[in-house]
Amino acid sequence: MILVDADAYLALNVEKDAHHKQAINLLGQLREVAEDLVTTWDVVDEVATKLAYFTTKKKANEFLGLILDSDTRIEFMDRGRGRLTEKLFAKQSSKKVSLTDCANMVAARELGIRKIFSFDRHYVRNGFGLVE
Repeated sequence: MILVDADAYLALNVEKDAHHKQAINLLGQLREVAEDLVTTWDVVDEVATKLAYFTTKKKANEFLGLILDSDTRIEFMDRGRGRLTEKLFAKQSSKKVSLTDCANMVAARELGIRKIFSFDRHYVRNGFGLVE
């Protein structure tokens, strides 16, 4: 299983993104090996919001339709995960690690996921590998 972060979905959906071509190639590799994909509702929220703000509302709605109809497993926050996310967020020394990133790491740890489809290096500093 691979957890997909918001930056990967944004790169896949925004042609002008610096990582667009790399994200397309990496997703192709994951599909070739039939890797199961997981994301969090926090990621879905972030991607839809950013697509609406920075591209179009239509693109945001298309993303939502695709992700909700896909085989990607979506993990939701509960109070226990919220507390663990809060603790992890407090431990981060970089202000560039978002609450969503921390929620992703908590979900990944609970699910035994060791690799994240993201371009954010702070996942590596927190003990995860990146899809490369």
